[in-house]
Amino acid sequence: GSNKGIGFFIALQLGLSGLFQDVILACRDASRGQAAALEIQKSLSNTRVSYAPLTLGDYKSHAHFLNYMQDTFGKCDVLVNNAAIAYKGSDPTPFEQQTKPTLDVNFRATVDFTEKMLPLLRKGTDARIVNVASMAGHLSQLTSQDLRNTFTSDKLTMSQLQDLVNKFEADVQSGLHKKQGWGSSNYGMSKLAVIAATKIWARQEAGVISVNCCCPGYCKTDMSSQRGIRDPSDGAKNAVIPATMENPPTGAFFQDYKVGEW
Repeated sequence: GSNKGIGFFIALQLGLSGLFQDVILACRDASRGQAAALEIQKSLSNTRVSYAPLTLGDYKSHAHFLNYMQDTFGKCDVLVNNAAIAYKGSDPTPFEQQTKPTLDVNFRATVDFTEKMLPLLRKGTDARIVNVASMAGHLSQLTSQDLRNTFTSDKLTMSQLQDLVNKFEADVQSGLHKKQGWGSSNYGMSKLAVIAATKIWARQEAGVISVNCCCPGYCKTDMSSQRGIRDPSDGAKNAVIPATMENPPTGAFFQDYKVGEW
């Protein structure tokens, strides 16, 4: 998700860091992706910027991108997962019909894509994963302390996390999600699950891949209908810091340019 908004500036700033020979913009829209790559390349002389097709949520597309990376580079040093969807507040689609599409892209597809990329990341140099989450993914949305404890358990597995997300979806469809202690935001739940997945991967890949997530802040982007209070170039820094800093933590949530509280 790097042809516009926060993702564009993440790609630009990764290139400007001088740490990478190649920066690949993975986007679903070829014309926008190619245009963004050309625009970023103008600012960089020692880093190659290219576009590769990727539609998050299309699992064949995930596999094709993996094959491209394997054949072209043989490894991946840093993966930044920025792509996501969010329904506008004015969208007439009923809440319960927004649940599955939001979870399918923001959580399930992100997990599938990241799991496919792990073998290449394990071959990377000082490998990192940064998942762009959101302040909307805070634990405080859960009114059930038992659910909070489950999501924050250091014994939580990816399979168990997927079961929890499925349970949220089922409870929404049954009209029971509030009674069961879930929050009232599909987007928020998808990002809470991404943060939990970050911590699972951090434990799983300890000593091999640093895995962190971030909240870029409320930025002026298409997703916010340009209502945000932070410039997307500033929001991008919250992803670039854990992607480029020396001796990064792992399993951390970055917010306002430092490690924050989930």
